[in-house]
Amino acid sequence: MRIRILLAISDLRGGGAEREFELLARHLSRQRFEAHLCFWRPVFDYQAPPDLPVHMLAKMRPWHAPRTVLGLRRLIDELEPRVVFSQLHYVNMLTGTALAAARHPARWACRQVNDPRREMRGPFASWARLALRRADRVLGCCEGVSRALVEHLRLDPARVATLRNLVDLELIERLSREPLPIERRADTFAIVHAGRLSPQKNQALLLEAVSRLSGRPVELWLLGAGPEEARLRRQARRLGPSLRVRWLGFQRNPYPFYRAADCFALSSDHEGLPNAVIEAMALGTPVVSTRCPYGPEELIEEGVSGRLVPVGDARALAAALQELAGDAALVARLGGAARERTRRDFDTGRSCRAYEALFEELAEPGRA
Repeated sequence: MRIRILLAISDLRGGGAEREFELLARHLSRQRFEAHLCFWRPVFDYQAPPDLPVHMLAKMRPWHAPRTVLGLRRLIDELEPRVVFSQLHYVNMLTGTALAAARHPARWACRQVNDPRREMRGPFASWARLALRRADRVLGCCEGVSRALVEHLRLDPARVATLRNLVDLELIERLSREPLPIERRADTFAIVHAGRLSPQKNQALLLEAVSRLSGRPVELWLLGAGPEEARLRRQARRLGPSLRVRWLGFQRNPYPFYRAADCFALSSDHEGLPNAVIEAMALGTPVVSTRCPYGPEELIEEGVSGRLVPVGDARALAAALQELAGDAALVARLGGAARERTRRDFDTGRSCRAYEALFEELAEPGRA
């Protein structure tokens, strides 16, 4: 008999956590699990698997939270899933609240993909402590996030575990072979960045760092959209015409850009375990990243498979990029080591089996 599970997230807009959710839904065993998908909004930059039933809760505004909790509670009582899985901090908080009110005693696993010290502060931290203490398992995307969950939310360490990102390396490799949709200038050092244009990602720091580079021509490819775009464009204009930026928006297939670039740059103030870094490394593109809490340090060995620089330090970020721009052999060496490391550490089948084993464990009769 298949185990009925409910997988919940806000939507499938273009982000790393949303891409992972889509991968989990796509690769989850249909023979062992009857999976249902729950979304708050019909936003699909990534496509939900067409063979799985979709339930929509219509949460469009913050004040819709009470009705979202009630709708999710009703859905849980109607479907009676053995296991509920949720991802993203606010989804987790509302899911825990709905489960507290539901009649059906579903088991619950939730996953945190960012620094809880930043996402759960003040009253939200108190709410999160109450909600997440109901979880049978709270999953961090990396060891740093798992430690922060225990320390910041005072969760039972026995209920906290780490499950790293789902990454489809074969798909990334295949899609990266598609034609690059922009002209690639052979004499230019191309730096690619992908991420939501938001304060967390701190693309302003990256613009400042790139503007400091000298010598061979440099071009920055910015993949992503978000609320900071207008401010970042104004900053780029202030930094002068020598700063060459291509504003490329959200790209459903970013992998040809990763493959064609000389390096990938991440300027974030904080992260979980950034998918874009993993994907660029998997394609042999060296990464220069801030040493932000928590993920980059768990992915990159400084000077071996990439470069790590202090958070918020435009001068150090510029120096690391300048070093790569002037040393093709270093680019090749770091890129080769990065590719080898990701091929060793990330496997979609192995990661998905870990999720399946967790769901089966939680579904065992008598599991509290």
